[in-house]
Amino acid sequence: MKSLLVIIMTFFLMACSDSDNAQKVEKDHVWKEQVEMIDKAKAVEQMLQDSAALQKQRIDEQTH
Repeated sequence: MKSLLVIIMTFFLMACSDSDNAQKVEKDHVWKEQVEMIDKAKAVEQMLQDSAALQKQRIDEQTH
């Protein structure tokens, strides 16, 4: 749970950074692997959210 919080906080921190500067740094920097892992985590998080929304929709359809 703590690691998810760290990933989310890192995502918000990255979202607030200067995009031009971030693009230059992202190409070749020491944290490249970590950034790639965060990007993968974002994709997994989106899949989980989509799955939860679909499951909620199906439950709602069955109860109505």
